[in-house]
Amino acid sequence: MSNTTPRISRRLVLRGLGATVALPWLESASRLTAAPAEAAAGPPQRFACLFFGDGIHPPEWWAKGRGLGEEMELGPGLASLEGVKSKINVVNGLRHPGNVVGGHAKGAAGILSGVQPKGGREIRAATSFDQVLARKLGGETVLPSLVLACERPVSGFHESGYSMMYASHVSWSSPVSPVPSELYPSLAFDSLFDSKGSKTQLSVLDHVLDQLKDVSGKVSRGDRAKLDEYATSVREVEQRLARLEDRAREESDPSTPDVELARPKDGLPTQIDEHTKLMCDVVALAFQTDRTRFATMVLTNNLSGQVYPFLGLRKDHHSFSHGWKNKEFAAITRFWVEQYAYLLGKLDSVQEGDGTVLDNCCIALANEQWTAHSAPKVPLVLGGGLGGKLQTGRSLDFEASKNRSMSSMMIALADRMGVRLDRFGDATEPLAGL
Repeated sequence: MSNTTPRISRRLVLRGLGATVALPWLESASRLTAAPAEAAAGPPQRFACLFFGDGIHPPEWWAKGRGLGEEMELGPGLASLEGVKSKINVVNGLRHPGNVVGGHAKGAAGILSGVQPKGGREIRAATSFDQVLARKLGGETVLPSLVLACERPVSGFHESGYSMMYASHVSWSSPVSPVPSELYPSLAFDSLFDSKGSKTQLSVLDHVLDQLKDVSGKVSRGDRAKLDEYATSVREVEQRLARLEDRAREESDPSTPDVELARPKDGLPTQIDEHTKLMCDVVALAFQTDRTRFATMVLTNNLSGQVYPFLGLRKDHHSFSHGWKNKEFAAITRFWVEQYAYLLGKLDSVQEGDGTVLDNCCIALANEQWTAHSAPKVPLVLGGGLGGKLQTGRSLDFEASKNRSMSSMMIALADRMGVRLDRFGDATEPLAGL
């Protein structure tokens, strides 16, 4: 086939198979793409970043070993990653310039940009890494990116003179425009399927199963198993969302007709662990179905007011961050790593090509500070190998390196995804040793 032959998108191929809903990556579909080179390219690469603010508990945040994952030892703070440690890199010593993420009020906005937000009433940050990738590659999917949050954005100004908008958004489409984040798991779930279930009370799963009937007879046996696995994932998430809605209905005014009870219900899941797992399920489905390849999730804001009664803690997250040496803050750090481990486990459980969805991703867990008010280095874990482009199972230490720029790491990751960046943040060259 000549180079001038129009490229047939994966979306059109799937519609040719009889599907109009999002589907997982199918080997049978890839064989029907326009060119052999495209079919041989294999599953897509994805990038996501989960962010939580206000620092970590350093005594438990460590890893040792540079060999295969089985040889790497994880500290107590990262122990929940034991099951996927051969597929992660614990990255120590990278940093942004101190004025980018130092203090509480601006760290979220700077973590994926490497650029210091502007103080005062004028809003000016920088386009974030996820949106740079989405701009270059987002046209491959229906949703250029998925931007989620588990804590409500904060308004107003911090006493340091910075807008609190910087504390609540890691994803920025331009220096003056943070990408609006979706807080409601039900609406995030609906967005993956163009669902009208919020108005008609119809099951997304019923719609998906109806579509899969048309597809299953036209794909290989292995792909049929993958479609069954996909339907099970949709069923599990929808059932959990239904339980939340039933709970909201029970707590609502009994005189309100059911027809008026539409998503979102008043309020969010009442426990942050339940909320976060649902959002992780949405990200996993989004990547599994190739609905999008880029996602961010704000787990907690900077200056977070999040509370953790299920951990036996009564004060808010930010208050505990000032006692970062204590067992209470250690429990909070472990909790957020556990949510990240949950997402990695979900992605690693779904077969894709010769590996799993996780193998074709780079999923970052990052915090803007090492301890409260101190940013000598960025706490960072990377999960997944970008389809073999990124070696995993390592503890990487850049603290003594000449180039410690986190922006250099982003240039290196972009290069592995086929995107050339001559400059990003404070960096002009990729990170050596990644």
